[in-house]
Amino acid sequence: MAKKSTGRAYSKAQVEKRRRARSGRIRRWLFVVAVLAVVVAAIFFLVLRGGEGTSVGENAIGSALSPIQNAFSSATKWVRDLFQGWRDYDDLQASYDDLFLENQQLSLELQSAEEALAENERLLGLLDAQNRYESLDPVYAKVIARDPGQWFDTFSVNRGTNDGVSVGMAVVTGDGLVGRVYEVGLNYAKVLTIIDSRSAVSCLIERTRDNGVMRGQITSTSETPECYVYYVQNIANIVPGDTLITSGTDSLYPKGLTVGTVTAVSRGTDSAGGYVIAMPSADFQHIEEVLILRTVVETDQEQGLPVVATPTPVPVPTSTPAPSDAVADVPEEDSDIFQYPTAIPSGATESPTFEELPEDIWADG
Repeated sequence: MAKKSTGRAYSKAQVEKRRRARSGRIRRWLFVVAVLAVVVAAIFFLVLRGGEGTSVGENAIGSALSPIQNAFSSATKWVRDLFQGWRDYDDLQASYDDLFLENQQLSLELQSAEEALAENERLLGLLDAQNRYESLDPVYAKVIARDPGQWFDTFSVNRGTNDGVSVGMAVVTGDGLVGRVYEVGLNYAKVLTIIDSRSAVSCLIERTRDNGVMRGQITSTSETPECYVYYVQNIANIVPGDTLITSGTDSLYPKGLTVGTVTAVSRGTDSAGGYVIAMPSADFQHIEEVLILRTVVETDQEQGLPVVATPTPVPVPTSTPAPSDAVADVPEEDSDIFQYPTAIPSGATESPTFEELPEDIWADG
């Protein structure tokens, strides 16, 4: 006999209904939990955010995104600068070239202005000297050649017989006596300076009026252009700082031209053994322009002495001797660097024999 089933039997429809009811309850609970979570999060952020400060959530999100933003910003800036540099390279190069050329031009203009200023100062000194020596008929001349070395012991200028220049004329700068013309051509003249060892100048101490003879002592190794003054009377009365001027008693230079300044006095007590050391007034390392005094001192033709020893600093202009009466050339050192214009015939193989200089004839006589 079959047993009866004691359990309740559910139809398929009832089972499906129960399953849907259970699923609906789960969805409702999940919705409630989600709503509660949102409410709790909102309350949490509102409670923990104080005043104007940043909330914990915002701080966390910002901290997480900040490195990414920085990296993106740096990469963007690098790419932008790269393309900007490529685009502006031609403009920058053109600007650089323009500025470089402008700088070079300004440098040249500055050098030109400095040279013009230095020349202006030299010419102002010569202009003042020209006014002082106006009665001696000065003529302006430029140096065009000189012997190699640091000293202007002999040099050439761009004035000659065409300008009224003749042998024996004195040459000066704004500072003082330079020397005299010893050779002259149509458009050039050669000058022997007072620092040359072949030169001698009759001078006197302006303060004490004592006379002496100044001789050049310059050599190729000399460090200073100092000269020695011999035959000075009352040498004990001479002191450093005394001014030397030409005395006009040597028939070579007019009286009253500034020659130099006493720098030292020897210990000798008489004129025979004593001497004076003098520094020339002119700068014999930097001579660019000079004045040639076209008035020559007149001399006694029989004795070779000045006709009148004029007491004034500036003698009266007198006649110029003919070039045929000039003294023969001063020997020059051979040089492959500088070649002076010369009156020696081009076919001559040897230099002519030079006669004794007027300085030596006068000083030794």
